[in-house]
Amino acid sequence: MVNKGFRQSSSKRKKEILAKAFHRMSHAMSVTNENNQIIYVNPAFTKLTGYTEEEIFGRNPNILSSGHHDRNFYKKMWHSIRHHNMWRGEIWNKRKNGELFLEEITIYVLRDEQGKITNHISIFTDITDKKKLEEQIKFQALHDDLTLLPNRNYFYQELDRVMNETSNPEQKFAIIFLDLDRFKEVNDTLGHSIGDDILKESAERLKAAIRNKAFITRYGGDEFIILLKGMKQKSECIALINEMMSQFEQSFCVNNYELYITPSIGVSIFPDDGKDKETLVKHADSAMYEAKQNGKNTYVFYQKHIDQESFEKLMLASDLRSAIKNEEFILYYQPQLCLETKEIIGFEVLIRWNHPVKGMVSPGTFIPLAEETGMITQIDQWVLRNACLQCKKWQDQGYNPVKIAVNLSMLQFQQKFLIETVQDALTSAGLDPYYLELEVTESVIMENTERTLFNIKKLNSIGVKVSLDDFGKHYSSLSYLKKLSLDRLKIDRSFIRDMLTDHDDQIIVKAIINLAHNLNLTVVAEGVEQKEQLLFLESHNCNEIQGFYLSKPLPAQKANNYILEV
Repeated sequence: MVNKGFRQSSSKRKKEILAKAFHRMSHAMSVTNENNQIIYVNPAFTKLTGYTEEEIFGRNPNILSSGHHDRNFYKKMWHSIRHHNMWRGEIWNKRKNGELFLEEITIYVLRDEQGKITNHISIFTDITDKKKLEEQIKFQALHDDLTLLPNRNYFYQELDRVMNETSNPEQKFAIIFLDLDRFKEVNDTLGHSIGDDILKESAERLKAAIRNKAFITRYGGDEFIILLKGMKQKSECIALINEMMSQFEQSFCVNNYELYITPSIGVSIFPDDGKDKETLVKHADSAMYEAKQNGKNTYVFYQKHIDQESFEKLMLASDLRSAIKNEEFILYYQPQLCLETKEIIGFEVLIRWNHPVKGMVSPGTFIPLAEETGMITQIDQWVLRNACLQCKKWQDQGYNPVKIAVNLSMLQFQQKFLIETVQDALTSAGLDPYYLELEVTESVIMENTERTLFNIKKLNSIGVKVSLDDFGKHYSSLSYLKKLSLDRLKIDRSFIRDMLTDHDDQIIVKAIINLAHNLNLTVVAEGVEQKEQLLFLESHNCNEIQGFYLSKPLPAQKANNYILEV
């Protein structure tokens, strides 16, 4: 039988143990009496709140109140305490020094034998840093690391929410799909760090245009999606698009480069263009590609015919990849005549695609697609390599040597390893660089004058000549003509076509010829189709011509006849 003294001793020992546990707990603890006045706190409480036991004794716990919670919050808390004898939750409280902290707290109720509340025991811990980390992780999961805009996952969550809220058939919202024009060329030529800076600046410009009118996300790469909800009229969407596009009128000044980047925009509207999120995004994407086809730097609202065109374009892109792999291309050669000697002095190399099902596909159909998809560089390299091989083959067969002129795309000409690519093609064919001429357009030069100047000088250093194609068609800036080491200037066919009947075209053609000669450049007229055009050009000292008057572009075997005339 346990005696009374032992029980008293055991009870005292328990109290001592509990007191020590209360004192040493890492969690902050406080005990209040029946009037909710603090009667005990542990050292962890003092460390967390800054209040000592003497300072806090007899005070109500609301001394820690931050003021962040309304009366309804505390009403629910006390309802749980009184009816369920406990409450667990998160509360923003305030330390003695006024600093706010978020605590995770559990409050227990002690009652006497009659059920009357005698004490409240609170156990709490500071979770401010933990909460910040959770919020940071949540933010990173839903936002793009580079631009800090909401990411694709966040966009679809928001889209789901908006669709659930848009139950009224008269309610509409718009998906605005924006893609930066020629952004891939920036990455390929100037590097990804420059591209990243442009993406960040683009995000800031779009936010400035949109403000709080819509939800903006970086969908991926150089694509942004803007979700415009609560739209009543199409004009609201157009007004927002115009604000966004105006943000891109100013150049981007990045790392000493001044670049002009424009957006292509496609729009789909709920519920007119789709009743589910996948369809809406797909249709906005299709409309955006239509905008690119319409010349870029514009916007297009989705229409049903776009889907068929997009499908055909997708199939053509797939076929184009196969064409590159299977070498389904054929080179054609358009003769160039020297007006002084009346001799064929070279050929411009043109590409055709012999599609296994569709037959011959015009370059006007597949070249823009190749440029858009980046496949143009592979096609350029194939043309360059095979043109050099054909030129050397003619020489090996005993024909008098002629020059070949190969067009290079903007993407290819801005490549860092352009010189190596050209040298490889010449070396593989065993062709002297003297017989190769590369043609570039004004748009290629204006895209990155510094890179262009560097590449032209390097090409000149290995003996390859460079001509400026389609002069007068695009920018016609004269400043770069004195900087670039060009060899030939080609007058665009649009001036030659109506030259005999249009006085202005005559003036332009004569001016270009004089300009070229004053800069010691050979001048070539494209698109000559009539003898009268030839005679006019000859009388004004144009050096060379090409066009249907001489011949249409010819396959290699038929071009032999022209070489024999050299």
